[in-house]
Amino acid sequence: MRRRVLLIGMGRVGRPYAKAARELGVDLAVLDHPASLKFARARGFLDDDQAGRPVLGTSTAAWYSALPEVLAAGEVHGVVAFGEPHVTAAALIADELGLPGPGLRAAAVSQDKALQRSLFARHGIAQPAALAPSDLDTAAMWAASRYPVIAKPADGTGSRGVRLVADETGLRDWHAANAGAPFLVEQYLEGPEYSLECVVQGGRLVWAEPTRKTTTEPPFYVELGHTVPAGLPDPGPARALAAAVAGAMGMRDGLMHLEFRLEDSGPHLMEVAVRTPGDRIFELHALAHGTDLFAAAIKVALGEDPGIRRTRSGAAAIRFPAAEPGVVTRIEGVPATRRLPEVADLEIDVAPGDRVHPTRSSRDRVAAVLLTAPDTDALERAVKTAADLLHIRTAPE
Repeated sequence: MRRRVLLIGMGRVGRPYAKAARELGVDLAVLDHPASLKFARARGFLDDDQAGRPVLGTSTAAWYSALPEVLAAGEVHGVVAFGEPHVTAAALIADELGLPGPGLRAAAVSQDKALQRSLFARHGIAQPAALAPSDLDTAAMWAASRYPVIAKPADGTGSRGVRLVADETGLRDWHAANAGAPFLVEQYLEGPEYSLECVVQGGRLVWAEPTRKTTTEPPFYVELGHTVPAGLPDPGPARALAAAVAGAMGMRDGLMHLEFRLEDSGPHLMEVAVRTPGDRIFELHALAHGTDLFAAAIKVALGEDPGIRRTRSGAAAIRFPAAEPGVVTRIEGVPATRRLPEVADLEIDVAPGDRVHPTRSSRDRVAAVLLTAPDTDALERAVKTAADLLHIRTAPE
């Protein structure tokens, strides 16, 4: 009997899941929004036997309500969450069907940054001092002796709403722009930022490899790139941090994307999510090391040994070229950039006439370049060459 995995969400970059399922001989059922499914079919992500079912709505209830239709078409042997909106529904469905998954406890912690701070503080895990205030005045009192501090939504993703504030005026201005949503104020840490891509099975960390992160300057910290290998001097303490985090949140089976800053005293947790990381990070690890973490996620969801192996030692990066705010007038250097032997993929998300916004979150990025090379020196040269070639020109509005 062929095995069948339910992938909740696919987005615009879910092709590797479909490819991995085909290579493993696994049928794939996909739940996603109609526009995402249309995009996937148009780009050839999904074969005819990889059924895509549209979901209307963004709530956990909307994703969960599609389960009867999925089960009517056949048994489900594994469940995988693609992005943040899918985490709770995937955990709920896996629990209901008695299948491997992160568990509802881990899913709840993953989706609540304030809960993460409380839980991990109780377990003695290194992280920034933080407060989930009941109101702005309480936040201002806590922050008074700690400026600068980070202010961020308790449920934000993609750097949305994250800001370094220098004083009470800045905090009140930030709150006015983000009013109505639960938020956090946190100690500002200055160490370099990394992520750790983890596979957990049976509550045990079976794979954990770091990725180096590049962000915009303060105050917004939007991710502008990721690099593998990360150049982390000693990944051991980060892996120990990840194991402690997995234990504290009761993580059972699946993916865990952990972000941390490396301080003089060691790695400090920034946040954790039990889902596929964004920004095509898994593809970087595949290009650099030959590790197929998409296949590993499917295997763990099926209760199988993920069998992750390095097959090469190279380097890879993704960069998100910036453009000045305004209206796009022309885009230069696309053919020349694509011709670079190190460029694995190039995406341009704007066209002449489109508006470019100031870079305040990942949604404001306008392009992506995926590169690979035999080593980090060659990779950095390729990154610079691509940056010199590719330009998105704008004019003020």
